[in-house]
Amino acid sequence: MIRKIVTSINKFRRVYEDQKLGRQLIGTDQHGNLYYQYYDQNGKPTRRMSERIDKMAPFVDPLWEEWIRHQRDKPYTEEEKAELEKQQQAYKTKVNQYEQKDAEMMKQFKKSNKTWNANNK
Repeated sequence: MIRKIVTSINKFRRVYEDQKLGRQLIGTDQHGNLYYQYYDQNGKPTRRMSERIDKMAPFVDPLWEEWIRHQRDKPYTEEEKAELEKQQQAYKTKVNQYEQKDAEMMKQFKKSNKTWNANNK
């Protein structure tokens, strides 16, 4: 019961602060950071900021950084995030395959080098 009251008070406080400061909550990241778009008196967007909730979390999520720095008009959608995650996983798989191939080539080189050194002594 008390938890519900505290939650509703915090929600009311946040809505009041948003209206007072002329900002709109755009979204959150997986760490719980909040991302806001601020507006001037005429309703034009002015700045974008993030609010860190967890002090141990990174300050700005890399997927939100492009939006914060005005490199994107809109933040990434869930579909775009999933596609980026898929591309990153494919890249990691390719890197692991390359590292395994490199390790195998190094073993073969050491073996042939040892044989060559033994024959040339």
